[in-house]
Amino acid sequence: MLNRFLAFIFIVILILVTELIVYSLDKNKDEKRLLLVVAELNKVMGSIFNGALISSEVLKEMVEVSDDHTLTHNQLDRIAKKLLQDYEFVDSILLLPNGVVSYAYPYADNMKAIGHDVLSDHNRKLGSLEAILNREVAIIGPVQLVQNDKQAFIVRRAIRNGSEFWGLTSSVVYLESILSNIDRVLKSYNITEYDLLGYNPDSKNNYDKIITSHGVLEGEKLSASVSVFNTKWELIISRTQSSSHIKVFVFISLLVFFLLIITPSIRYFKKYKGSEREKLILENEAYTDFLTGLSNRRGFEHRISHLDSSVTYGAVAIFDIDFFKRINDTYGHDAGDGVLVGFANLCRMHISDSFVLSRSGGEEFILLMPSINIAEAKAQCERLRKVISKELFIVNSLELNLTMSVGVAYFNHKSELKKALTLADKALYQAKQQGRDRVCVIKASI
Repeated sequence: MLNRFLAFIFIVILILVTELIVYSLDKNKDEKRLLLVVAELNKVMGSIFNGALISSEVLKEMVEVSDDHTLTHNQLDRIAKKLLQDYEFVDSILLLPNGVVSYAYPYADNMKAIGHDVLSDHNRKLGSLEAILNREVAIIGPVQLVQNDKQAFIVRRAIRNGSEFWGLTSSVVYLESILSNIDRVLKSYNITEYDLLGYNPDSKNNYDKIITSHGVLEGEKLSASVSVFNTKWELIISRTQSSSHIKVFVFISLLVFFLLIITPSIRYFKKYKGSEREKLILENEAYTDFLTGLSNRRGFEHRISHLDSSVTYGAVAIFDIDFFKRINDTYGHDAGDGVLVGFANLCRMHISDSFVLSRSGGEEFILLMPSINIAEAKAQCERLRKVISKELFIVNSLELNLTMSVGVAYFNHKSELKKALTLADKALYQAKQQGRDRVCVIKASI
């Protein structure tokens, strides 16, 4: 059941990673594509509006250098015709003395504009004033033309007679020709759904900023700025969504990667972990007394070598069960083993967790008591001796009373532990010589 759950979690994680990778790839691809699209659109828009800018500048210069800022209709026709031939994206040329349209080329497409005062028309006034007041060119639109109802951009430039305002020039570019070029560029990059927002100085409403909208934008959107003379248009597109085939391919690739790379690593880890576990088991067996479960002599020495560095002093005690050989001889070794197990368990119950209790062999035990003085060590051993003497040991239906003899010694430094063990052994010998069932301490400093 656990393996199935882990497999389920693994698949879910793999799916999430697949989605993240595909998302990142799509995002990177979209961002690169958008940079290329914007670069090409900037080039196209530059070509379109440069023609309008140059044509308006040429007409302005022709007016300013003429006598009394006056050109005949024939002169204007020749100039306008040449400008439209040279700049294919410019659709009309208009001249507006004092803001009133007095000349338009071609006349047939613009006759309705003659006499139109843009400075009095609230729909045209703002853009015209921008060109006049800022002494710069203004790009207006897209707006609906009064002469033919077409949507168009108007490039307006102010003409001055000295410091006085004389009038305006207007170069008209139909929106349809701009949008057809934009659409052509976008389709070459497989973009069919987009919004294009632009600045129109003749408008005060945000919704009038939408130049064109194709299709419905869904999901996450990307945007970039397209340069149009001294203004910016914003192109908005939807992020591409990779097909299910791409996701399946990425998922399978990840799965194969995990199977070929991760799975052997897991096997190796399990094998290594197993060998480490076996090593720990072997070490534990080597350091543990198989009968009592306590540390053996080797385990005791191992514990000493790995004592915390903060331990600098303490005491050791060596004790054994009085007349244990008599128990073995009288009741057999099985009974003797039962006594050793019961004795070890009782001692373990009544000593501190910070102490180290081990069976060094036979009926002899060693107790390491870190960071306590000799008086505390003796008191600990006395309490333990009394517990043992009061306990009734039941082994194989036998009821036995035990006593133990204890030798205690003190050490000032870990390096003195071996000497302390030797002294504790001598103290144990003294306890036995003095009649057993007692604690003897060697107080001499070592």
